[in-house]
Amino acid sequence: MLSLVAKHPSDASGPTRSGERPLQSLEERELVARCKANNRAAQDELYHRFRRVVAANLYRVLGDRGELEDLVQEVFVIAFRGLANFRHEAQLATWLYRICVNVAFGRMRSRGRRPPPIAVADLEQASNQSSATDRPKSPERALERREDQARVYAALEQLPPKKRIVLYLHEIEGRDLTEIAYLVDSNPVTVRTRLFYARREFYKILTGQAGAAGGGEP
Repeated sequence: MLSLVAKHPSDASGPTRSGERPLQSLEERELVARCKANNRAAQDELYHRFRRVVAANLYRVLGDRGELEDLVQEVFVIAFRGLANFRHEAQLATWLYRICVNVAFGRMRSRGRRPPPIAVADLEQASNQSSATDRPKSPERALERREDQARVYAALEQLPPKKRIVLYLHEIEGRDLTEIAYLVDSNPVTVRTRLFYARREFYKILTGQAGAAGGGEP
């Protein structure tokens, strides 16, 4: 575990001092304030409170479990180093997600190759959160949807990292331009332009896939 959030014998791992609220019941602002004061127990609580969310965010963006634990640790190292500058202009979960996006983007670039395929089951799980009437009515329809999902992610993998991230955030997660701009540390105008070109490239790739599946017709 991170040395920054590891428990120490001197930390309040047992009963809290008289008058103090249990860490688990602290509201976000108070928990962050204690973390900024280098309260190790509070840092440990923040880590455990958000670890699963951070891991899920990284996996959705990257679609790779191989390095997930290392990336989770990297996100929290960056978060604790930068927590002094956190001013609650966004929710803590959103701020952490911004770090996740940047860590994922850095990993995409450092690989020197396209990121591994995102599991089709992830998109299927997201789709299944809609109403039951939207779910497939037959095995044939279920297979067709899985094939469509596989084509979507195969096309996403061929996009450059910056375009892939904004297209993923907008089209799959449904985030607006202002929020995406915050997450990728850019501005809405740049995000809108990047999204425009990402969509164009994405559908061009899909069209090429369809042409190849149809026998390579022009």
